[in-house]
Amino acid sequence: MTAKRVLIIEEHGFSRICSALLELNGFRTTCMQDVPAPVDLNQMGEFGLAVVSYPYGAAALELLRQTNLPLLILSDSLSECLLNVLKKSRNYYFMSKPLDYEQFNSFVRGILTDQIAE
Repeated sequence: MTAKRVLIIEEHGFSRICSALLELNGFRTTCMQDVPAPVDLNQMGEFGLAVVSYPYGAAALELLRQTNLPLLILSDSLSECLLNVLKKSRNYYFMSKPLDYEQFNSFVRGILTDQIAE
């Protein structure tokens, strides 16, 4: 499908579920509990999208912003604090949990195949 990987920064159990669902649909994934600081921008080039749980991965968002990587932020609710995070970049996207997995897979496919403009 695509050479780009999806970076998943989520709690361990949910990251495995996201990874399995995406891999069933032909996407390659890498799961991390956190992003190392400083971010190795050369290593980040292999990714086409990062999926980050909020507030779990909030610290990683600031580091990932340096990469200009599209970010899909997953959260149980949309708070004022999260809205402020989303306003920081035009390539930050949001989906609420529980996920609609068909919509989730469609979104990931759109980003990785450039069908969704950043």
